[in-house]
Amino acid sequence: MLRCREQTFSAYYCVQLFDSIGFELYAQDVQETNGPMGHGVYCTLDLGTAQSTGKTVLLAEFRPTGADAGLTGVSDLLLSTTSSGDNWRERGYAGVLYGERELCIRVECIRVLYRREWRHAETSWQALKRMVDRMEDPPLALDSETSQTDAAWAKALERLKSYGDNQVAKSRDYLGQIWHKNAENATAGGGCSIS
Repeated sequence: MLRCREQTFSAYYCVQLFDSIGFELYAQDVQETNGPMGHGVYCTLDLGTAQSTGKTVLLAEFRPTGADAGLTGVSDLLLSTTSSGDNWRERGYAGVLYGERELCIRVECIRVLYRREWRHAETSWQALKRMVDRMEDPPLALDSETSQTDAAWAKALERLKSYGDNQVAKSRDYLGQIWHKNAENATAGGGCSIS
């Protein structure tokens, strides 16, 4: 188990999106699926894995603390080094880290969801501002003084993409190290949990 008080992580979430769906995305529109670790939102900390799906790669910023979503007591990630993590939800966890780079989380834990790449010509400054305002530590600030040119839009999206990739890398390094330590303890016979 990993206690996650006030910690925010980022991961890649892959989904098939229709072209008609605009720039702004909402976490509450994400549908949990049933997979190897039970019911939840399946994410990865590996960009290559995300891109190999052929789906749209989104960035999800999430906080395992469920207080934001009214889920009291839900603030831990289960670390699963075996296939026994499929009951994480019933045990009161916010999600499960299985393998060193795969996650399954409750949809309620997602704070911000955004596209890694935007390939449409139209801009949506108001949607971008609402999204940035929900971020834990946004890479840019938008206000009435912000230049709203096509060049400024492209620069903002590139900064967002780079920021998102960096945040996922930080999450991968942090969580991967803890997962490995837990796996070593499990193989050494010690049923140690990390708090």
